[in-house]
Amino acid sequence: MNFRRDISALNEDIIVEQLLRSHDPDGRWLDSEMLLQEVETILSFVLQNDVSRPLLTENCITTIEVFDSKETLPYAIFRISVQMLCPCTEENEIRKRTMVLFDLLKEYRWDAKAVLVLGVLAATYGGLLLPVHLAICDPVAASIAKLNQLPIERTKFRPWLESLNLLIKAMVDVTKCIIKFEKIPFKQAKLDNNILGETLSNIYLTTYRVVKSALTCMQQIPYFKQTQQAKKSRKTAAELSIESRRAAGELSSLGYQLLNIHTRLNKQVEDCSTQIEEEINQRLRNINIETHQDNQDVLHLLFSLQDDLPLQQYSRQISITEVQDKVTLLLLSKPPVEPLFFLLQQLYDHPSNTNTEQNYEIIWVPIPSSQKWTDEEKEIFDFYSNSLPWISVRQPWLMSSTILNFFKQEWHYKDNEAMLVVIDSNGRFVNMNAMDMVLIWGVKAYPFSVSREDELWKEHGWSINLLLDGIHPTFEGREICIFGSENLDWIDEFVSLARKIQNLGFQLELIYLSNQRRDERAMEESSILFSPTLQQLFWLRLESIERSKLKRIVIEPSKPDRVFEEVRNLLDFDYGKHRGWGIIGNGSTAETVDGEKMTERMRKIVRWGEYAKGLGFTEAIEIAAEKPCELSHTAVVPFEEALTMRVVTCEKCKWPMKRFVAYQ
Repeated sequence: MNFRRDISALNEDIIVEQLLRSHDPDGRWLDSEMLLQEVETILSFVLQNDVSRPLLTENCITTIEVFDSKETLPYAIFRISVQMLCPCTEENEIRKRTMVLFDLLKEYRWDAKAVLVLGVLAATYGGLLLPVHLAICDPVAASIAKLNQLPIERTKFRPWLESLNLLIKAMVDVTKCIIKFEKIPFKQAKLDNNILGETLSNIYLTTYRVVKSALTCMQQIPYFKQTQQAKKSRKTAAELSIESRRAAGELSSLGYQLLNIHTRLNKQVEDCSTQIEEEINQRLRNINIETHQDNQDVLHLLFSLQDDLPLQQYSRQISITEVQDKVTLLLLSKPPVEPLFFLLQQLYDHPSNTNTEQNYEIIWVPIPSSQKWTDEEKEIFDFYSNSLPWISVRQPWLMSSTILNFFKQEWHYKDNEAMLVVIDSNGRFVNMNAMDMVLIWGVKAYPFSVSREDELWKEHGWSINLLLDGIHPTFEGREICIFGSENLDWIDEFVSLARKIQNLGFQLELIYLSNQRRDERAMEESSILFSPTLQQLFWLRLESIERSKLKRIVIEPSKPDRVFEEVRNLLDFDYGKHRGWGIIGNGSTAETVDGEKMTERMRKIVRWGEYAKGLGFTEAIEIAAEKPCELSHTAVVPFEEALTMRVVTCEKCKWPMKRFVAYQ
């Protein structure tokens, strides 16, 4: 056989025309890069000389699937192998069989065509060479090789193996160029038609060469089985040696041709990639100011550069069209930490989220700690992306470096910080970081724009609702006393006084939320609500309020803001100078009181005893801050009216008055 005729001797236009007639992709998608890694691993292992080296592979072949196709990967490999193993004795037969393979692969993209054919080559030669490769150190492998009449001494066919190795490496290298070209996001940017046309033509012809070369390798299996050939044909050793050298020369010639093609094609693909990247960078810089009809252009530009199915929800792959007409929240972060779980609670499990059809979606864009994803980071991503209800970028380690650099340089994403960028249904960026407003208000913040955040601050002041809504929903209808301290003596005194006040009939719930955790058992014995999760979320809420307010204070620095001052005082509280702090309220109100003053007022309420039990706790604390009248005086109230009054207070100082029954 003589397969060394060059394509340039044929009419390349005719070949391209034939290839395009047989090309009819139906949208099925194969992870060509991952499959090629497997092919390269298998073939490099069985072709190596050092049998002591272990087989290393990061990807399991069982995880590689053909998406949007009824055909599984093993079945596709089988179908192709049936055609490739058919004998071809003439050059014309090789060309015809090559076109048959392209007809067989018409539904696949160009990179998938080449990789699937190489997959057949790896499966076939891997099965043949593995027993030979292991025969030296494994008696079982040696027995298998003998039963299959395979030569065990590699020296007899080493020139042929070296030529095969050369050709396989060349096929793998040019296939990597084809894969890289297929990943270029031509839909998101325009390329010069002349450059694109020339490169496309070379991609078609290179794919043709890869398929034809792989078919040639398959036709040379008889030269490998020299023992079997010698018995059947009774050829002399000299004749077999001549045929083997001719076969090796055939492979070497094809290998060197592909190496030359690789040099030219790689430069063309690099030039195309560079031009497209420059245009995409320009589009990214204008992404915030361009006008769009919907969010599809923006999301495709960010996530569809290399993949038509860039997203997933649990294990289901989805396209960007599934979030059309919805507000999209892009969550940029490292693998989830506690604040992000709270974010989920706020947006998916919050009691006020009663919408039957959710009109917003979170898309999680995980950002690695370094340029390369570690195995541990991939495992963490797989766990959370398959467990949590948000949508996530599928295989984020394949994201374009151009996009990642854009997030860091233009959007100012910082490591170890989460960022929530909001895109409305019209593709407008309405909030470059809505993380704080979501952590404060949850679904009430919809549609999560900056203007909505301004509206919410006009509606909400300093209150228990602001501090606890969403993280402690059971407080409604009751008075709350949040307190914190690092002074154990003060805490004991505070709790003792609170218990006495509760015994007077005050409906009061105590919540310990200091920055420093106390012994949980001691808190439970005192019947005080103490939850490490609630504690963490409370301080997280305060930090979010502070950041949200700071953005507005920068705009209006002269305008006083009580909420900001209260939060700043709590976050900067000096536990060495003060014994503690307390916040009291009943939902829409809140009063912050210094720890010493708090216990002083609580002692007064205890002294008032039953005369104060008609007051609310917040009201009693406020009254206790006032000085009593210096002179004693009385107020006469009819008996029937007094029975309906919960408490009688002094008109001047508002302190509760003792009751006496007078007979007239």
